Amino acid sequence: MLETLLFVTVLILGTLPVLLRAVRGRSGGVRAAAFGGWVFGAAALTLAASAIDDPPPVLDRPIEVNSQGYVSSNACQSCHPSEYATWHDSYHRTMTQAATVETVAGSLEGGVTVYARGQVYALEARGDEVWVEMDDPSFGHLSENAPRIERKVVMTTGSHEQQFFWTSMGGRKLSLLPVMYRLNDEQRWAPLDGCCISPPTGIQESEAARWNRVCNRCHSTHASPRIDEAGEEMDTHTIELGISCEACHGPGEEHVALNSDPRRRYALHAAGTGDESIVNPERLDHERSSLACAQCHSTAGFKDNDEYYAWKQTGYSYRPGDDLFETRSLYTEGDDKFWSDGMVRVSGREFSGMALSPCYLEGELECISCHELHQKPGDPRPREEWANDMLKLGMEGNHACTQCHEEYLDEATLTAHTYHLADSSGSECMNCHMPYTTYGLLKGIRSHQVSSPSVTESVAHGRPNACNQCHLDQTLLWSAKQLDEWYGIEPPQLTREQREIAASVLWTLKGDSGQRVLMAWNFGWDEARLTSGTDWMTPFLVSLMRDPYHATRYIAGRSFLKQPEAKSIDYDFMIPMDQMLARTMPAYEAWARRGAERPAQPSKLITATGELDLEAFNRIFAERDTKDVTLNE
Repeated sequence: MLETLLFVTVLILGTLPVLLRAVRGRSGGVRAAAFGGWVFGAAALTLAASAIDDPPPVLDRPIEVNSQGYVSSNACQSCHPSEYATWHDSYHRTMTQAATVETVAGSLEGGVTVYARGQVYALEARGDEVWVEMDDPSFGHLSENAPRIERKVVMTTGSHEQQFFWTSMGGRKLSLLPVMYRLNDEQRWAPLDGCCISPPTGIQESEAARWNRVCNRCHSTHASPRIDEAGEEMDTHTIELGISCEACHGPGEEHVALNSDPRRRYALHAAGTGDESIVNPERLDHERSSLACAQCHSTAGFKDNDEYYAWKQTGYSYRPGDDLFETRSLYTEGDDKFWSDGMVRVSGREFSGMALSPCYLEGELECISCHELHQKPGDPRPREEWANDMLKLGMEGNHACTQCHEEYLDEATLTAHTYHLADSSGSECMNCHMPYTTYGLLKGIRSHQVSSPSVTESVAHGRPNACNQCHLDQTLLWSAKQLDEWYGIEPPQLTREQREIAASVLWTLKGDSGQRVLMAWNFGWDEARLTSGTDWMTPFLVSLMRDPYHATRYIAGRSFLKQPEAKSIDYDFMIPMDQMLARTMPAYEAWARRGAERPAQPSKLITATGELDLEAFNRIFAERDTKDVTLNE
């Protein structure tokens, strides 16, 4: 209110000279009437302004507060309108938002009921606010005595593929709602494990204070957790709820102050040398530039306890342009994020993969070799298409690699290296050297550790190799022979099953949930389907559609839509397992009825009569790795 009154006072006083000039030379009566009207209008405007209340302070979620030299993206817009506009249209900006009916992605019309982990969540709109009715999580897992409570949904995370929701536990301490909204493919409300690989225990996890302790590190701009010594009270502040300009460019206070002088701005622009008062990752060397991304897109921990305790109050000490690893340590192990050889297996840790790549270690590869944080003028792609992966124009294909490896611009050199036709998927560099061995966002994602196909690594670490992810119909022995013949890579020792049964079948039937979810996606990958044929896939997709992990069931169901038997069933990945068995059986039966059309395919368990070899199927399935797996995206 004080700011409003000040503005009104300045406005009123500014009109007085205008009034005096207007009545100069007029009669006394006219001057008196005009002045009286001015006084009356000023009084009325002041009274109206005084009635405007300041918005109530936000007390139930983290808030945006400028500090430590940060000034927020609002200070960038006037001088950098194009960069601001592209950032504003990016998913970085909307990574975290205050929850309102407008920012919540899913429709709340008529109320929404979600059954998640054994409990019922009822969401509804109340004016501009979003509320949820649920069992009181403080009563413990699946308590039959838990009373129903109501909580306001105060914050959202995500806006691109899926969205998560947070309620207040009192003050700025947040609790994760076990409910999400999926934006990709079918748009629907779902339980939290409808997107994540986590043990299907049927237990509600409220994830108390997770945003305050973990998520704020990457899903906002320079958060200060402000956690007390006991770790219970949290007054979390952040510069901006989303990922904004200063996350990549560093604090802008000095830059804004210096460039309030237009002469300085124009001189720097004319010189074209950049401005040392702000960090521009494009002007850093390839390592420091990539570290600006690595502060979020890696798996790293605090270097020591001093760093951790300082972070609990004021956030990270790292600023773009610094050496990130003076204060953090890069991790390369942990079942929830890595394959056993240290290769990343979940999304969001791209730098952790790139940092182990020869192109980075021995060359000049950096994140912005392929990606750009601001869409360039003249880029013909719709803004939404660019924002999807923030790829530079043309980086979807081999140009991402030939910008350095120019020799492969020559078609003869390319095909001599790949042993595939130039226009085939086998001659796409990334299909072999950055295969889809990472899981996240309900799909397979390219590895960012540039490597070469290895059957030995598949055997030792369980990670699918590029050859068998495309050639789903082939065995590990087949791939090993090709790699030996073409590149002199010595084959590993293989079991009889690995020599005789297609690798995709083994990973589907006996793999852990991380392997199975990748197979569920691979069975729907158009390039693999074209290469491998599809008439044998239905039994294995049906098996994956019955998987205990919701996310695997969902992805398998999406891939199954490409099979001719899809029209024979009404599939929903969220229905109970007993219904799932009955619901999917007609698909298998429809496939079995066409057995006479299929040739024998022993490596895919297809008999001479075109039927499934159930004995072999059940024997391999009985060896399934059933350990609990969490892939922490």
